[in-house]
Amino acid sequence: MKLFNSISTVIIAGVLLVACKSTGQKALSQGDYYTACLQAINKLRSSPDNAKAAGALEQAYPLAVDYTQREVERLMASPSNNSRFRAIFNLYLHMNNIAVQLSQCPAALRIIPHADYYNSQLESARNMAAEESYQAAENYLRQGTRPAAKQAYLQYRQVNSIIPGYKDVADKLQEAKWDATLKVVLEQIPVEGQYKISADFFQAKVFEYFSTGIRNEFIRVFSPEEAENTQLQPDQLIRLRFLDFTVGQLHESKHTREVTRDSVATGTYKDAKGEEHTVYGTVKATLTAHTVELSSGGILEAAIINYATKSVLSQQRFPGAYVWSDSWASFNGDERALSRKELDMCKRSKPSPPPPPQELFIQFTVPIYADLSRFIQNYYRNY
Repeated sequence: MKLFNSISTVIIAGVLLVACKSTGQKALSQGDYYTACLQAINKLRSSPDNAKAAGALEQAYPLAVDYTQREVERLMASPSNNSRFRAIFNLYLHMNNIAVQLSQCPAALRIIPHADYYNSQLESARNMAAEESYQAAENYLRQGTRPAAKQAYLQYRQVNSIIPGYKDVADKLQEAKWDATLKVVLEQIPVEGQYKISADFFQAKVFEYFSTGIRNEFIRVFSPEEAENTQLQPDQLIRLRFLDFTVGQLHESKHTREVTRDSVATGTYKDAKGEEHTVYGTVKATLTAHTVELSSGGILEAAIINYATKSVLSQQRFPGAYVWSDSWASFNGDERALSRKELDMCKRSKPSPPPPPQELFIQFTVPIYADLSRFIQNYYRNY
Protein backbone atom coordinates (compact mmCIF):
# COMPACT_ATOMS: atom_id res chain seq x y z
CA MET A 1 0.00 0.00 0.00
CA LYS A 2 1.28 3.42 -0.95
CA LEU A 3 1.52 5.64 2.12
CA PHE A 4 2.38 9.29 2.33
CA ASN A 5 5.53 10.37 4.13
CA SER A 6 4.54 13.60 5.86
CA ILE A 7 1.62 15.36 7.46
CA SER A 8 1.55 17.98 4.72
CA THR A 9 1.33 15.26 2.09
CA VAL A 10 -1.63 13.72 3.92
CA ILE A 11 -3.46 17.04 3.95
CA ILE A 12 -2.79 17.67 0.26
CA ALA A 13 -3.82 14.13 -0.64
CA GLY A 14 -7.02 14.54 1.36
CA VAL A 15 -7.93 17.64 -0.57
CA LEU A 16 -7.30 15.88 -3.85
CA LEU A 17 -9.33 12.86 -2.82
CA VAL A 18 -12.34 14.95 -1.83
CA ALA A 19 -12.56 16.10 -5.42
CA CYS A 20 -12.14 12.59 -6.77
CA LYS A 21 -15.11 10.84 -8.38
CA SER A 22 -13.71 7.31 -7.99
CA THR A 23 -15.53 4.62 -6.06
CA GLY A 24 -12.21 3.29 -4.68
CA GLN A 25 -12.29 0.06 -6.67
CA LYS A 26 -9.13 0.84 -8.66
CA ALA A 27 -7.10 1.84 -5.59
CA LEU A 28 -8.34 -1.32 -3.85
CA SER A 29 -7.17 -3.51 -6.73
CA GLN A 30 -3.73 -1.84 -6.52
CA GLY A 31 -3.43 -2.52 -2.79
CA ASP A 32 -3.75 1.15 -1.82
CA TYR A 33 -6.28 0.54 0.95
CA TYR A 34 -6.00 3.99 2.50
CA THR A 35 -6.86 5.76 -0.76
CA ALA A 36 -9.56 3.19 -1.51
CA CYS A 37 -11.28 3.95 1.82
CA LEU A 38 -11.21 7.70 1.33
CA GLN A 39 -12.42 7.54 -2.27
CA ALA A 40 -15.25 5.17 -1.38
CA ILE A 41 -16.35 7.36 1.56
CA ASN A 42 -16.28 10.44 -0.63
CA LYS A 43 -18.38 8.70 -3.27
CA LEU A 44 -20.92 7.60 -0.66
CA ARG A 45 -21.34 11.19 0.48
CA SER A 46 -22.66 12.20 -2.91
CA SER A 47 -24.20 8.83 -3.80
CA PRO A 48 -25.27 6.96 -0.61
CA ASP A 49 -26.61 3.95 -2.56
CA ASN A 50 -23.57 3.44 -4.77
CA ALA A 51 -22.97 -0.30 -4.65
CA LYS A 52 -19.41 -0.19 -6.01
CA ALA A 53 -18.28 2.35 -3.42
CA ALA A 54 -19.98 0.38 -0.64
CA GLY A 55 -18.27 -2.82 -1.77
CA ALA A 56 -14.89 -1.15 -2.01
CA LEU A 57 -15.16 0.32 1.49
CA GLU A 58 -16.34 -2.97 3.01
CA GLN A 59 -13.26 -4.73 1.61
CA ALA A 60 -10.69 -1.95 1.97
CA TYR A 61 -11.17 -0.95 5.61
CA PRO A 62 -10.31 -4.30 7.26
CA LEU A 63 -7.42 -4.68 4.85
CA ALA A 64 -6.16 -1.20 5.89
CA VAL A 65 -6.40 -2.20 9.58
CA ASP A 66 -4.54 -5.43 8.95
CA TYR A 67 -1.88 -3.75 6.82
CA THR A 68 -1.29 -1.08 9.47
CA GLN A 69 -0.77 -3.67 12.19
CA ARG A 70 1.64 -5.74 10.13
CA GLU A 71 3.59 -2.70 8.92
CA VAL A 72 3.95 -1.33 12.46
CA GLU A 73 5.28 -4.70 13.62
CA ARG A 74 7.74 -4.80 10.72
CA LEU A 75 9.00 -1.29 11.42
CA MET A 76 9.38 -1.91 15.13
CA ALA A 77 11.53 -4.91 14.30
CA SER A 78 13.84 -2.75 12.15
CA PRO A 79 15.95 -0.69 14.59
CA SER A 80 18.35 0.24 11.79
CA ASN A 81 15.58 2.16 10.02
CA ASN A 82 16.28 5.79 10.93
CA SER A 83 12.79 6.95 10.00
CA ARG A 84 10.69 4.08 11.36
CA PHE A 85 8.81 6.12 13.98
CA ARG A 86 7.90 8.77 11.42
CA ALA A 87 6.53 6.01 9.20
CA ILE A 88 4.57 4.54 12.14
CA PHE A 89 3.26 8.00 13.02
CA ASN A 90 1.97 8.44 9.46
CA LEU A 91 0.33 5.02 9.52
CA TYR A 92 -1.68 5.87 12.64
CA LEU A 93 -2.41 9.31 11.27
CA HIS A 94 -3.93 7.71 8.18
CA MET A 95 -6.08 5.32 10.17
CA ASN A 96 -7.41 8.12 12.38
CA ASN A 97 -8.19 10.14 9.29
CA ILE A 98 -10.24 7.24 7.89
CA ALA A 99 -12.15 7.03 11.19
CA VAL A 100 -12.91 10.76 11.10
CA GLN A 101 -14.10 10.57 7.49
CA LEU A 102 -16.31 7.58 8.33
CA SER A 103 -17.90 9.44 11.23
CA GLN A 104 -18.90 12.24 8.88
CA CYS A 105 -20.62 10.02 6.30
CA PRO A 106 -23.88 8.26 7.39
CA ALA A 107 -23.85 5.92 4.37
CA ALA A 108 -20.31 4.81 5.20
CA LEU A 109 -21.20 4.32 8.89
CA ARG A 110 -23.82 1.76 7.91
CA ILE A 111 -20.99 -0.30 6.37
CA ILE A 112 -18.26 0.32 8.99
CA PRO A 113 -20.15 1.31 12.17
CA HIS A 114 -17.24 0.90 14.60
CA ALA A 115 -14.02 2.26 13.12
CA ASP A 116 -11.00 2.20 15.40
CA TYR A 117 -9.20 5.33 16.59
CA TYR A 118 -5.49 5.01 17.38
CA ASN A 119 -5.15 8.05 19.62
CA SER A 120 -2.82 6.58 22.24
CA GLN A 121 -0.64 4.88 19.64
CA LEU A 122 -0.62 8.08 17.59
CA GLU A 123 0.55 10.23 20.50
CA SER A 124 3.25 7.76 21.45
CA ALA A 125 4.46 7.60 17.87
CA ARG A 126 4.23 11.39 17.60
CA ASN A 127 6.76 11.88 20.42
CA MET A 128 9.10 9.23 19.06
CA ALA A 129 8.81 10.60 15.50
CA ALA A 130 9.61 14.12 16.69
CA GLU A 131 12.67 12.90 18.59
CA GLU A 132 13.73 10.78 15.64
CA SER A 133 13.62 13.77 13.29
CA TYR A 134 15.30 15.95 15.91
CA GLN A 135 18.23 13.55 16.23
CA ALA A 136 18.52 13.25 12.46
CA ALA A 137 18.69 17.05 12.27
CA GLU A 138 21.35 17.17 14.98
CA ASN A 139 23.47 14.65 13.09
CA TYR A 140 23.25 16.70 9.91
CA LEU A 141 24.06 19.94 11.72
CA ARG A 142 27.18 18.46 13.30
CA GLN A 143 28.63 17.75 9.84
CA GLY A 144 29.34 21.45 9.45
CA THR A 145 28.68 21.74 5.72
CA ARG A 146 26.14 23.92 3.98
CA PRO A 147 24.34 21.01 2.20
CA ALA A 148 24.13 19.11 5.51
CA ALA A 149 22.81 22.21 7.28
CA LYS A 150 20.08 22.45 4.64
CA GLN A 151 19.05 18.86 5.41
CA ALA A 152 19.15 19.70 9.13
CA TYR A 153 16.85 22.66 8.55
CA LEU A 154 14.35 20.47 6.70
CA GLN A 155 14.45 17.90 9.50
CA TYR A 156 13.93 20.55 12.21
CA ARG A 157 11.02 21.89 10.20
CA GLN A 158 9.52 18.40 10.15
CA VAL A 159 9.96 18.20 13.93
CA ASN A 160 8.06 21.47 14.27
CA SER A 161 5.24 20.15 12.10
CA ILE A 162 4.92 17.03 14.28
CA ILE A 163 5.15 18.82 17.65
CA PRO A 164 5.30 22.61 17.38
CA GLY A 165 7.90 24.09 19.75
CA TYR A 166 9.52 20.73 20.51
CA LYS A 167 12.60 21.25 22.73
CA ASP A 168 14.71 24.12 21.33
CA VAL A 169 13.60 23.55 17.73
CA ALA A 170 12.78 27.24 17.17
CA ASP A 171 16.39 28.23 17.87
CA LYS A 172 17.71 25.24 15.97
CA LEU A 173 15.70 26.22 12.90
CA GLN A 174 17.36 29.63 12.85
CA GLU A 175 20.82 28.14 13.40
CA ALA A 176 20.41 25.56 10.64
CA LYS A 177 18.90 28.11 8.27
CA TRP A 178 21.86 30.45 8.76
CA ASP A 179 24.40 27.64 8.27
CA ALA A 180 22.52 26.44 5.16
CA THR A 181 22.36 29.90 3.59
CA LEU A 182 24.79 30.85 0.84
CA LYS A 183 25.98 34.30 1.88
CA VAL A 184 26.78 36.57 -1.04
CA VAL A 185 28.20 40.11 -0.84
CA LEU A 186 27.33 42.42 -3.72
CA GLU A 187 30.19 44.88 -3.93
CA GLN A 188 29.69 48.56 -4.63
CA ILE A 189 29.48 49.07 -8.38
CA PRO A 190 31.99 51.52 -9.89
CA VAL A 191 31.44 53.27 -13.22
CA GLU A 192 34.68 53.85 -15.08
CA GLY A 193 34.92 56.76 -17.50
CA GLN A 194 35.08 60.54 -17.62
CA TYR A 195 31.63 61.13 -16.12
CA LYS A 196 30.60 61.20 -12.48
CA ILE A 197 27.94 58.52 -12.69
CA SER A 198 26.16 56.72 -9.84
CA ALA A 199 25.17 53.07 -10.20
CA ASP A 200 23.34 52.96 -6.87
CA PHE A 201 19.98 52.50 -8.59
CA PHE A 202 21.37 49.52 -10.54
CA GLN A 203 22.81 47.95 -7.40
CA ALA A 204 19.41 48.31 -5.70
CA LYS A 205 17.75 46.51 -8.62
CA VAL A 206 20.24 43.62 -8.38
CA PHE A 207 19.54 43.36 -4.63
CA GLU A 208 15.82 43.23 -5.36
CA TYR A 209 16.31 40.54 -7.99
CA PHE A 210 17.76 38.14 -5.42
CA SER A 211 14.48 38.23 -3.49
CA THR A 212 11.97 38.55 -6.34
CA GLY A 213 13.75 36.76 -9.18
CA ILE A 214 15.69 33.90 -7.61
CA ARG A 215 13.28 33.26 -4.70
CA ASN A 216 15.65 30.86 -2.99
CA GLU A 217 15.39 30.93 0.80
CA PHE A 218 18.92 29.51 1.06
CA ILE A 219 20.60 32.42 -0.76
CA ARG A 220 21.03 35.82 0.86
CA VAL A 221 22.77 38.88 -0.53
CA PHE A 222 24.50 41.49 1.64
CA SER A 223 25.89 44.94 1.01
CA PRO A 224 29.55 45.60 1.88
CA GLU A 225 28.36 47.75 4.80
CA GLU A 226 26.21 44.93 6.19
CA ALA A 227 29.07 42.46 5.86
CA GLU A 228 31.49 44.80 7.65
CA ASN A 229 29.08 45.72 10.46
CA THR A 230 28.27 42.08 11.21
CA GLN A 231 31.82 40.80 10.58
CA LEU A 232 30.34 38.42 8.04
CA GLN A 233 32.50 35.78 6.40
CA PRO A 234 30.70 35.44 3.05
CA ASP A 235 30.81 32.47 0.74
CA GLN A 236 30.89 34.48 -2.45
CA LEU A 237 31.36 37.98 -3.84
CA ILE A 238 29.54 39.44 -6.82
CA ARG A 239 31.76 42.03 -8.45
CA LEU A 240 30.15 44.27 -11.06
CA ARG A 241 31.97 47.02 -12.98
CA PHE A 242 30.81 49.33 -15.75
CA LEU A 243 33.72 49.75 -18.15
CA ASP A 244 34.30 52.68 -20.51
CA PHE A 245 30.89 54.32 -20.34
CA THR A 246 30.98 56.98 -23.04
CA VAL A 247 28.65 59.58 -24.51
CA GLY A 248 29.21 60.53 -28.14
CA GLN A 249 28.75 63.80 -29.99
CA LEU A 250 25.38 65.14 -31.07
CA HIS A 251 24.70 64.14 -34.66
CA GLU A 252 22.13 66.07 -36.66
CA SER A 253 20.63 64.99 -39.95
CA LYS A 254 18.22 66.71 -42.34
CA HIS A 255 15.93 65.24 -44.94
CA THR A 256 13.73 67.16 -47.37
CA ARG A 257 10.93 65.56 -49.31
CA GLU A 258 7.70 66.45 -51.08
CA VAL A 259 4.46 65.24 -49.55
CA THR A 260 1.08 65.14 -51.28
CA ARG A 261 -2.49 64.31 -50.42
CA ASP A 262 -5.27 63.52 -52.92
CA SER A 263 -8.99 64.23 -52.81
CA VAL A 264 -8.65 67.42 -50.83
CA ALA A 265 -11.30 70.13 -51.27
CA THR A 266 -9.50 72.93 -53.14
CA GLY A 267 -12.44 75.15 -54.16
CA THR A 268 -15.98 75.31 -55.57
CA TYR A 269 -17.73 75.97 -58.90
CA LYS A 270 -21.28 76.54 -60.14
CA ASP A 271 -22.82 74.56 -62.94
CA ALA A 272 -25.14 75.83 -65.64
CA LYS A 273 -28.10 75.61 -63.25
CA GLY A 274 -26.30 77.71 -60.68
CA GLU A 275 -25.71 74.83 -58.25
CA GLU A 276 -22.46 74.96 -56.33
CA HIS A 277 -20.07 71.97 -56.31
CA THR A 278 -16.86 71.23 -54.42
CA VAL A 279 -13.65 70.88 -56.37
CA TYR A 280 -11.27 68.13 -55.19
CA GLY A 281 -7.62 68.01 -56.06
CA THR A 282 -4.12 67.20 -54.90
CA VAL A 283 -2.30 69.44 -52.44
CA LYS A 284 1.48 69.54 -51.99
CA ALA A 285 4.07 70.68 -49.48
CA THR A 286 7.80 70.47 -49.07
CA LEU A 287 8.72 69.00 -45.68
CA THR A 288 12.18 69.34 -44.13
CA ALA A 289 12.64 66.98 -41.20
CA HIS A 290 15.51 67.35 -38.71
CA THR A 291 16.73 64.59 -36.39
CA VAL A 292 19.35 64.83 -33.68
CA GLU A 293 20.87 61.76 -32.03
CA LEU A 294 23.14 61.21 -29.05
CA SER A 295 24.70 57.77 -28.56
CA SER A 296 25.98 56.29 -25.33
CA GLY A 297 27.46 52.90 -24.55
CA GLY A 298 29.67 50.75 -22.40
CA ILE A 299 30.24 47.30 -20.93
CA LEU A 300 29.20 45.65 -17.69
CA GLU A 301 31.67 43.10 -16.37
CA ALA A 302 30.15 40.59 -13.93
CA ALA A 303 32.14 38.12 -11.86
CA ILE A 304 31.09 35.66 -9.14
CA ILE A 305 34.06 35.01 -6.85
CA ASN A 306 34.78 32.42 -4.17
CA TYR A 307 35.52 34.53 -1.10
CA ALA A 308 37.87 32.04 0.56
CA THR A 309 40.04 31.24 -2.46
CA LYS A 310 39.46 34.46 -4.46
CA SER A 311 38.97 32.28 -7.53
CA VAL A 312 36.49 33.34 -10.21
CA LEU A 313 33.56 30.93 -10.33
CA SER A 314 31.82 32.54 -13.29
CA GLN A 315 32.44 35.65 -15.35
CA GLN A 316 30.83 37.40 -18.29
CA ARG A 317 30.77 40.77 -20.05
CA PHE A 318 27.59 42.46 -21.26
CA PRO A 319 27.95 45.25 -23.86
CA GLY A 320 25.15 47.77 -24.19
CA ALA A 321 24.15 50.99 -25.93
CA TYR A 322 21.42 53.61 -25.82
CA VAL A 323 20.64 56.22 -28.47
CA TRP A 324 18.62 59.29 -27.52
CA SER A 325 16.92 61.03 -30.43
CA ASP A 326 14.61 63.97 -31.08
CA SER A 327 12.95 65.29 -34.24
CA TRP A 328 11.38 68.50 -35.51
CA ALA A 329 10.43 69.86 -38.97
CA SER A 330 9.40 72.80 -41.14
CA PHE A 331 7.44 73.00 -44.39
CA ASN A 332 6.54 75.15 -47.37
CA GLY A 333 3.25 74.74 -49.20
CA ASP A 334 -0.19 73.53 -48.21
CA GLU A 335 -0.28 72.20 -44.65
CA ARG A 336 -3.21 69.99 -45.58
CA ALA A 337 -0.73 67.73 -47.33
CA LEU A 338 0.85 66.88 -43.95
CA SER A 339 -0.09 64.04 -41.63
CA ARG A 340 -0.96 64.64 -37.98
CA LYS A 341 2.51 63.47 -36.94
CA GLU A 342 4.18 65.76 -39.47
CA LEU A 343 2.11 68.71 -38.31
CA ASP A 344 3.12 68.04 -34.70
CA MET A 345 6.79 67.96 -35.74
CA CYS A 346 6.39 71.29 -37.50
CA LYS A 347 5.06 72.91 -34.31
CA ARG A 348 8.59 72.65 -32.92
CA SER A 349 11.35 74.90 -34.19
CA LYS A 350 14.26 73.25 -32.34
CA PRO A 351 15.08 70.01 -30.49
CA SER A 352 14.78 69.40 -26.78
CA PRO A 353 18.05 69.65 -24.84
CA PRO A 354 19.81 66.25 -24.61
CA PRO A 355 19.56 64.39 -21.30
CA PRO A 356 22.50 64.51 -18.89
CA PRO A 357 24.97 61.58 -18.78
CA GLN A 358 23.29 60.11 -15.66
CA GLU A 359 19.96 59.76 -17.47
CA LEU A 360 21.66 58.28 -20.53
CA PHE A 361 23.41 55.81 -18.24
CA ILE A 362 20.10 54.73 -16.64
CA GLN A 363 18.58 54.03 -20.04
CA PHE A 364 21.74 52.26 -21.20
CA THR A 365 21.49 49.79 -18.27
CA VAL A 366 17.93 48.62 -19.05
CA PRO A 367 18.85 45.82 -21.51
CA ILE A 368 22.03 45.05 -19.55
CA TYR A 369 19.98 44.40 -16.40
CA ALA A 370 17.92 41.81 -18.30
CA ASP A 371 21.11 40.05 -19.46
CA LEU A 372 22.62 40.16 -15.97
CA SER A 373 19.44 38.74 -14.43
CA ARG A 374 19.64 35.72 -16.73
CA PHE A 375 23.31 35.28 -15.84
CA ILE A 376 22.53 35.30 -12.11
CA GLN A 377 19.50 33.03 -12.54
CA ASN A 378 21.46 30.46 -14.51
CA TYR A 379 24.36 30.40 -12.07
CA TYR A 380 22.28 30.05 -8.90
CA ARG A 381 19.70 27.72 -10.44
CA ASN A 382 21.00 24.66 -8.57
CA TYR A 383 21.64 26.29 -5.19
